[in-house]
Amino acid sequence: MKINYRVALFTFLAFILLIGSEAFAQVEMVAPSNKVYDFLDRMLTNKIIFGYSSSMAPISRREIAKYLVEIRANSSKLSRTDKKFLDDYTIEYSYDINHTIEPKTNSSFFTELKFSDIFRDKKQKYLIAKADSNVSFFWDAMGELKYMGANGDSYGKPHVGLLQIGSRIRGTLFNSVGYYLRLSNGARISGTDQDVPFAASFDPILASTRKFVSEGGKSFDSFEGYLRYSTSTDWLSLTAGREALKMGTGYLDNLLLSNTNSAPFDFIKLDINYKKIKYSFFHSSIVGSDSSGKQLDAKYLVMHRLEVGPLFNNVFKFAFTEMLLYSNLPVNFAFLNPLSFLTSADLNTELPGKNSNNTLIGIDFQLFPVKKLSLQGTWLIDDLNFGTLGKSGVESNDNKFGFQGGLNWQDAFVVKNLSFIYEYTRIGPFVYSHREINNSYSNWNQPLGAALQPNSDEHAFKVSYDFNSRLNLAVTLKLQRSGENILDSLGRIVFNAGSNLLNGSGDTEHENIFLEGNRVNRSIIIAEFTWQPIRQYYISVKVQHQNIDNVFNSTKQTDNIFIGSFSVDY
Repeated sequence: MKINYRVALFTFLAFILLIGSEAFAQVEMVAPSNKVYDFLDRMLTNKIIFGYSSSMAPISRREIAKYLVEIRANSSKLSRTDKKFLDDYTIEYSYDINHTIEPKTNSSFFTELKFSDIFRDKKQKYLIAKADSNVSFFWDAMGELKYMGANGDSYGKPHVGLLQIGSRIRGTLFNSVGYYLRLSNGARISGTDQDVPFAASFDPILASTRKFVSEGGKSFDSFEGYLRYSTSTDWLSLTAGREALKMGTGYLDNLLLSNTNSAPFDFIKLDINYKKIKYSFFHSSIVGSDSSGKQLDAKYLVMHRLEVGPLFNNVFKFAFTEMLLYSNLPVNFAFLNPLSFLTSADLNTELPGKNSNNTLIGIDFQLFPVKKLSLQGTWLIDDLNFGTLGKSGVESNDNKFGFQGGLNWQDAFVVKNLSFIYEYTRIGPFVYSHREINNSYSNWNQPLGAALQPNSDEHAFKVSYDFNSRLNLAVTLKLQRSGENILDSLGRIVFNAGSNLLNGSGDTEHENIFLEGNRVNRSIIIAEFTWQPIRQYYISVKVQHQNIDNVFNSTKQTDNIFIGSFSVDY
């Protein structure tokens, strides 16, 4: 008998609601893509706030409001631009801070009917904003016009125009249960069916929309939504629904769980926070395919993460994370246990003679040695055998690792509002992949972790400058090396170097040597311009130039990619 776990959890939440707290609170979450996280991360690095974790997102509007109040209390330490950022976010989160919808900072179009407020810059605009002592309700509309095009050796000359409109409702019930639902629908307004794969390669949500990819890409839709219960002090919260999640300390990308490289997925999630200890558990449903390309009947990702810190006068924090993927099976109650060790649970529940599930472990840390500087490191363990550590030959293949380290320097080179990030990522052969493609570390055939392919490394540099709180220019340089699989004229693998996330077979046929295979070097430079001329109106331009040096056959490729958008979030 199948159990509807969403219904069960909703019933549990309804019961808890009856004993909810009396404090005002907005417990719905803020999506990890929101720019407020960049601001909070900078405030953490500049030692304006303490206790905030940039490695676990999303968090609630109530938590963000708390940090904004803390920043306001230390506003004398902020630069002029950061003070403007604070003013902007104070307006955006004014209800969460003050627990009232003030006409001075909020505009509700359908209830006030003031057309002039559409372009007002000093108010947060909603279609409807209502609240009393028990319930809050906010309704927004969204629209985006996007153009994506390229010119080069890899892509040819594709061009795609996309128009998308959507709506979002959110709020909190009886100060304890947050609700959120975002719906959107879009259409391809220019470009051909042949241009669709290009557009999908730069947008995980498009890539996960079967109707867009397989039916000519003439329309697409997506949604996120959830219910979330939280106690009055946020020591415990329970969430059921669909949203993007981020776990890990990476500044430009995450080895553990990225919110940018894969589409949002459905999950049930438990979070516990007490002083300097943060614990998170989720069991999720994702999408995978078998070796023939057929979609799996079921695929699941389970994750536990324990984070401790910051310790030693807010200088150091560390975390332990474990992940497990299993598929084509009913939900396993051993993996629904939030207090377990997934590797042991896997070994004690798997069928005899089988080795189909995929377990990974991550250990990461973050250092804040001085004001305006933070350092991070991550060790990803895909497979580990202490008996074969340090050995050579096929025996050494039992150990598959990924590494990442980086620094984040604010007011870099003594220039106010300039940030500099350096990050090195190395992903060994066959990391993320699995002998059974069913359980590769992927969702919709997209990486759940870092975008960099296995058997590769990358030096990434990013310089970002805020001209003011609404205008930003960022330039990123990536230098990559890869050892790719050797294929025959029909595309069949002759030598598996472990470079394909979706093909982990043959990992014991020969010693896996880093960067062995067809050597490919890439240099990628990305310039991004973002501007908010009026509150909640956005213009974004991204230009990418890449050089690909196929060292193995002495050929080179060059591509130029352009992505521009105009969006409204009202």
